[in-house]
Amino acid sequence: MKESKDVRIKKRVKVNFKIEVKTGLHIGGSKGIYGIGGVDSPVIKNPLNNEPIIPGSSIKGKVRMLLEVMKTSQEEINRINEAFGPKNAKENNPMTRVIFRDLMLTKESREMLQDTLGEGFFTEIKAENTINRAQGKATAPRFIERVPAGTIFEGEYIVQYLEEDKDDVYENLIDEGLKFLENNYLGGSGSRGYGKIKFTEINKVVL
Repeated sequence: MKESKDVRIKKRVKVNFKIEVKTGLHIGGSKGIYGIGGVDSPVIKNPLNNEPIIPGSSIKGKVRMLLEVMKTSQEEINRINEAFGPKNAKENNPMTRVIFRDLMLTKESREMLQDTLGEGFFTEIKAENTINRAQGKATAPRFIERVPAGTIFEGEYIVQYLEEDKDDVYENLIDEGLKFLENNYLGGSGSRGYGKIKFTEINKVVL
């Protein structure tokens, strides 16, 4: 059994940012938990106020996947595993370098959505048909809940550097991953136009 390393943090950086939803965003939640009548596929929400959220895990998972697709050298793969944590829990890794927080609606977007959709409403419902190719007919429509285009979320992630880490290396890695994500999509149904986003107002502060 390997002995655990003595982990010492030399620097922590907090990165605040906003996400602007450019096309309808669907990150699925549980219909059983949120109890949305008539909606086949609801979005994930904060159960205390019914507002949609973007889970930090959704950002982390998609950014990691895109980086793994684009990066091929063993050195690059090792850096991704250091930043996000090893895929195999048995691998020796003293600490995940990047921590993603859940994103919440900005105050301005919260007010805008309720002014447009009504008090207590923050999402739109989109009806979608599936075509039966054998019969050439559309099936009964499914009702998909989405966060409307123009909505803005705010959140943060934390980057931690150990004594042996090079300065800025993980920040640069995440910056690159966020650019990949802007040119891809977040959430479900990206091939149908959902989930285009843009990162704005990125601000880094050394803690």
